[in-house]
Amino acid sequence: MTNQSSVLYRELNSSPTQITHGEGVYIYDETGKKLLDGMASAAVVAIGHGRTEIYQKMGEAASQIPFVYGAGFTHPWQEELAKRIVSIAPKSMEAVYFVSGGSEANESAIKLARQYFIERGKPQKHKVIARWQSYHGVTLATLALSGRTSWRSMFEPYLMDVAHIEPPYEYRCRMCNSAGGCNLQCADDLERTILLEGPENIAMFFAETVIGTTATAVVPSANYYKRVREICDKYDILFVADEVLCGYGRTGRAFAIDHWDVTPDIITMGKGIASGYAPLGAIVVRDRVLDALRVGSGRYNHGFTYSGNPASCFIGIQVFDIMQSEGLFEKGSETGPYLIDRLRELQSRHDCIGEVRGLGLLAGLEFVARRETREPFDVDAKFTQKVVSHMRTAGVLVNPGVALSNFGKNGDHLQISPPLIITHEEIDEIIGALDTALTDVIRDLNYPENYNVTGVNKNA
Repeated sequence: MTNQSSVLYRELNSSPTQITHGEGVYIYDETGKKLLDGMASAAVVAIGHGRTEIYQKMGEAASQIPFVYGAGFTHPWQEELAKRIVSIAPKSMEAVYFVSGGSEANESAIKLARQYFIERGKPQKHKVIARWQSYHGVTLATLALSGRTSWRSMFEPYLMDVAHIEPPYEYRCRMCNSAGGCNLQCADDLERTILLEGPENIAMFFAETVIGTTATAVVPSANYYKRVREICDKYDILFVADEVLCGYGRTGRAFAIDHWDVTPDIITMGKGIASGYAPLGAIVVRDRVLDALRVGSGRYNHGFTYSGNPASCFIGIQVFDIMQSEGLFEKGSETGPYLIDRLRELQSRHDCIGEVRGLGLLAGLEFVARRETREPFDVDAKFTQKVVSHMRTAGVLVNPGVALSNFGKNGDHLQISPPLIITHEEIDEIIGALDTALTDVIRDLNYPENYNVTGVNKNA
């Protein structure tokens, strides 16, 4: 028992691999094995591993400011980081509230939206609308928002009532599958739900700008968010863009919503904002939301002990400056298309790839047993799990999607979201490992000879 860990791991009957250090897009385990981090550690590590200059600067600055409690004090690092973030946010986004991560950011947005309508004399507006096939966090409120049924089920008795609408998931959309492309029925489902729930009751609409691992890297159509914005404005509803995963340069823009030229009322952030070098998240708030509080109570009735933590904000400044000086907010717009093109090459040779999708350096693959019918693999095949395992053995890490992409009836998909510093050559390493894994897994499953597994690309 002396070697038993005192850590409560997520998986209780196995111990996770211990990582000792990282450099660039690679991490190294306790045996010295080198692993290409093709998932950026859950899309967190934007600037790459091993940027020791961040902690060197932190050591030099650590004696300047002790912990300060944000309810009564501020400090230069919080002020500076907020200004930097506002400088790259959509126009009219005015202020930033810092938290420790994505779930806290989404909780903060819920409470701010609720207070906004109370301050405006509309206390009946309290309900939230979100989407199926979504993920917004692990607290009870953010699980209630999330349309990830497998994570909700155990905690259903504690979840608040949230209405969920159709996601903009064209590959499996029941509303536009015979229309030759997205006809915005998924966006119009928002208006239908508002009318059924009563516009006088609805306070906010929550959406991941690009969907995460519940339906990996689903990118809405070009006019989707313009329609969402019109509907929200029509019924006096706040639009909250959850960019915890897809924001901060991940899609090749500072914020993913910039691709649609739409301004939300609140943007939530996490993951990339500190690139894993400190716990940090934030909400960015539109001026008109803050104006309602200013002329009302004059305060935001909310707070966490570690909101605006000095060390986290200092590290956030270092990450921002690296992102800006190295062009990483835009880098995904250059390397992302190369990643997608290489994945589509694989799709042409592997029938099990039903769809390649994504934006910038957030890419998703959906796997199917029959491409012509989009029939998913049987859940017992554990297809994604086996592909991910094969790739890890080969020294490449990717993120498995939750097995619900076929609207809760199985579904295999994975996420590729490497650090933003990745090169074309390193992308080729990911492609080569994936190519081999798909070939091996299909053959192990004894699929028919005419199933297209035309071999491994030795030049990948």
